[in-house]
Amino acid sequence: MGVPPGCGALLLLEGDEVLGLTGEAVRLLGGSAERIRTTAMSGLLDPWPGQPQRESAARPWRARVRGTREQVRCRVAVFRDSEPARAVLQLVPEKDAEHLEQDEALLQALFSQTKFGLAVHDADLNVTRVSLNAEFRAPHDGLMVEPSGGRPLTETLVAQDAATIAGLLRRVLERGEPLLELPQRARRLDQPLTDRFVSLSAIPLAGSDGRPSGVVATFTDITAEHREKEGRLLTGEAARRIGADLDPVRCAQELVDVLVPAFADAAAVDLAEAVLLGEEPGALRQEAPHRRTAHRGGDGRLLPTGRDGERATMEVELRARGQVLGRVVVGRSPERGAFDSLDEGVAGEIASRTALSIDNARRYVRERRSVEVLRRSLLPSRPEEISAADIGLLHTRAGAAGAGSGAWVDVVPLSSTRVAFTAGRTTGHGIRAAAAAGRLRTAVQTLSDLDLAPEELLTHVDELVRRLARADGLGRSDAGQAGEAGEDEVGGEVGATCLYAVYDPVTGLCAMASAGHHAPLLISADGGTLPVPLVPGPPLGRESTPFETVEFHVEPGSVLILSAGGPAEPVASPPSSDRMTGDPEAVGVLRKVLDDPLAENVVPDGVALAARVRVLPPGSTAYWQFPADPFVVAQAREAVTGSLAAWGLQDMAFVTELVASELVTNAIRYAGGPVGLRLINDRSLICEVSDPSQTQPHLRHARLTDEGGRGLFLVHQLTEQWGSRYTGAGKTIWTAQSIEDATR
Repeated sequence: MGVPPGCGALLLLEGDEVLGLTGEAVRLLGGSAERIRTTAMSGLLDPWPGQPQRESAARPWRARVRGTREQVRCRVAVFRDSEPARAVLQLVPEKDAEHLEQDEALLQALFSQTKFGLAVHDADLNVTRVSLNAEFRAPHDGLMVEPSGGRPLTETLVAQDAATIAGLLRRVLERGEPLLELPQRARRLDQPLTDRFVSLSAIPLAGSDGRPSGVVATFTDITAEHREKEGRLLTGEAARRIGADLDPVRCAQELVDVLVPAFADAAAVDLAEAVLLGEEPGALRQEAPHRRTAHRGGDGRLLPTGRDGERATMEVELRARGQVLGRVVVGRSPERGAFDSLDEGVAGEIASRTALSIDNARRYVRERRSVEVLRRSLLPSRPEEISAADIGLLHTRAGAAGAGSGAWVDVVPLSSTRVAFTAGRTTGHGIRAAAAAGRLRTAVQTLSDLDLAPEELLTHVDELVRRLARADGLGRSDAGQAGEAGEDEVGGEVGATCLYAVYDPVTGLCAMASAGHHAPLLISADGGTLPVPLVPGPPLGRESTPFETVEFHVEPGSVLILSAGGPAEPVASPPSSDRMTGDPEAVGVLRKVLDDPLAENVVPDGVALAARVRVLPPGSTAYWQFPADPFVVAQAREAVTGSLAAWGLQDMAFVTELVASELVTNAIRYAGGPVGLRLINDRSLICEVSDPSQTQPHLRHARLTDEGGRGLFLVHQLTEQWGSRYTGAGKTIWTAQSIEDATR
C-alpha cells in the first residue's frame, strides 16, 4: 500500500540501517539525527520485526520507542525496484493514529468508489492521482497514481474538451474560487465520436506555505441526462417554430432548419403531392407521387437508412390522424457519430409534432382553395361594358387564415343608364364568410332591381341580416355583440359592412350610403385625390340607427375606387401578383393606388373596383314636361318622332310613339300632372314617363269585355325591358328597346 506523504514521522531504511529521516522522526525517537542514523532499528523500536521483505510490505504493528513510554504505530512501504532493497518506515504516535486512519480511510474510499470521478491536479494542472472510474489508467493497489510529473488532460480527452476543462481549472487555481456542478463536454480521446458530458466541480489546494499547489476535481457522467435535456429543448424549439404559417412547404422548411445543425448535419423532407394540394394523402408508398419539399445541409440527397461509409442516416414517417403525410430523413457525417435509440425518440417526437402542423396546414390549404373557388364565383369575372363608366377589377388571393375571404365588390346596371357600385365584407373568415358574402351580394343585386335609394336599400339589407340572426337563435342584443365573440357561429352577416353607390351618367351625380364600410377613394381626372363626404353608418345587424345618403357631383374622367378586405388584415401577396381585369386605364389607376403605401381607404388584401366615370354625350337625351291634359298625348307623340328622326332612329318611331302614348295617357288618367317624358339614346333607346303618384303599375291580362287595362301589356310586349322606380317627386316608368335589333 502506498504511503500518503506528510503523515507522521518517516525514515528511509536500507535493511536495518537508517539512511535518512524527517524532523518529526527526530522529535519522536529522541536524541539527534546522527545518533538515530548510527543506531540499528532494533535499538530504536521494541519490537522490531526485522528487515522488510522485498516481496511484500509488513503488516502495520504497534511498538514502543526504546527508552521512552511513547507508543507508536508502524507501517513499512517497500520500494520494489530498488537495489539493494529499501523501504520507508512511517511512525505515527498512538494518540494521532485514529485520526490518521480515518483520514486514510476517507482518501481510500474517495479514490476507490465508482459513483463519481475524483482527480488531483498539480500546479501545472497535470493529473497526479485519479479514482478508479476516472478512466485514465489501471489502478495500483486500489489507488491510481500517475507517474512522476503527472499526466496532461490532452492524453485522455479530445483536445478541444481538454483545453476547455483546463481553462476552468486554471481559473479555480488562480482565483481560489470553487467550481460547482458545471456541465461540460468531456469526450474521451480513444472514443472521439461518442458524445460525453460530465458535471464538473473543483476546489483549490494549498501547500504548507499557503500558496496554491493544485486542484482537486470531481466529475459525474451526465451524458444521458444532458442529451435528454437537449432533446426536450429541441422538441420545444420545434413546437415554437413549426406550424405558425399554415403552409405545408413552410412547415417542412422550418423542420429542417430546426434539425440542422442542432440534431443532424443534413435533413430533407418529402411530402406527398396530395398534401401540397390539400387532399388526403392515404398511404405513402414508394411509388406514390411525392416531392422533396425542403432540405438543408449536404446536397439534399441523403443515403438510405443505416450506417454508410460517409454518413449515418435515419428516416421517420410524418404521420398524423392516421395519414402518412411524408417522411423526414436526417443524416450525420462520420465525424459526428451515428444515431442511437435516444436520437430516434427525439426525432420521432419532433416528427409527430410537425406532422400535426403539416396536416393542419393541409386542411387549411384545402379550405383556402374551396374559399377561393367560392369567392371568385361570387365576383364579376369580367366587367360588363356600360355607358356610365369603364370598370377595372382586382381579385386577390385569400390571405393568411382566410383573410379577405368574405370581401366582395360588384357592378349592377340600373335603369336609365345608371349603375350601382357596391362593396362589402363579412365577419369571420373561410368558407362561411365567403358564403355569407354571396348571400349579401345576392340580396343587394335583388334589391337593386327595385331601384331603391341607397339608404333604403341598406335598410332592407340590414333587416334581412337581423332576420337571419334571429333564425340562427340570436336576439337583437345578441346580434349586436356577435362581432366580439362567435362571429363564425352566426354565419358572418352580423357585423358585415356594405357600401352602395349609384351613379347617373346623365346628370353626373353620385349618391351613396354606407353600413360600416369605409368611403371610396375618388381620384380626379388630373390624378388628384378628392374628398368624399360620406359618414358610414353602423355595420349590418348591429344598431337601429338609420342610414344616410350623400349626393355629390363627379367630374367626367374621375375614378371611384371601392375596396373590401378590412384595414387590419395582413397583405398575403403583392397586388401585382394577383389578377386585374377590365379597362386598361381604370386598371392602371387602381394599380398605382394600391402600390401607394399612403393611400387611404384602400385595402390591398381582398378585392377592389375602379370605375372611371363618364357622362352621356350632349344631345343624347331629350326631355319634355306636360300638364295633366289628354290633349298633350298627341304633342308627346310628335316630340318623340322628332327626336328619333334627329337621331336617325326613324325605324323605332312607331313602337316608341305607341309606348310613350300609352304611358303618358296612364299617367294623366291615374296620377295627374305634371307628367315628364324623357328619351335617352344610349346602347338602347330608353323612354321614361314620370308622374307625382307613388302607386306602382301592375301588369295584368285584360278580359275581352274590359274597356281598358291593355296599355302595360302592350308595353311589355313591344319593349325589351320595362320597370318602375320611386323618385322624390313620385315615380318613373321606364322602357328599353334594343337599337341594334330595331335598325337591322
